[in-house]
Amino acid sequence: MTDKRIYGDAPTYCHYFFDLVGTDDLLAELHKSKTQTEGLFLRMTPEIENFSYAIGKWTTKEVIRHIIDCERVYMYRALRFSRFDETELSGFDENKYVDNLKSASYNLTDLKEEYVAVRTASIALFKSMTDEMLDFKGKANNALFTARTLGFMTVGHNIHHCNFIVDNYLGGK
Repeated sequence: MTDKRIYGDAPTYCHYFFDLVGTDDLLAELHKSKTQTEGLFLRMTPEIENFSYAIGKWTTKEVIRHIIDCERVYMYRALRFSRFDETELSGFDENKYVDNLKSASYNLTDLKEEYVAVRTASIALFKSMTDEMLDFKGKANNALFTARTLGFMTVGHNIHHCNFIVDNYLGGK
């Protein structure tokens, strides 16, 4: 990507996720990763929804849940920053989010519907933002972000975990 605003002041760990995104066109990349993820759902069978590739690792459903939960958190932050909110936002413990859902009942069909709803809402949110809104710097989890960096983080994080599912849950196919 050539747009330096994407990397901005975001923490270095985010750069890995940014590097997974193909272009500087946020809306196009949000749509593209949505389509790719929907395709991945078609490859997942009910037999693997509770599969974990190793003891103590998340199941397929838990990885998808993690993608959805993180996107919601990132979009909340993006909304706040795009509205020029200077309030520092706290971090979150992704492992506790998954652990606290162990007793909840949901399946891959439910997760696909939820993923599509969340991503559709994310796309609508970013459609309404001006460059000034996209580039306002806010602080979350003791680091600086913009709505733009959070959008690209969302896409890259999604790509990372979909690649991980393919490699570790679907045998690289």
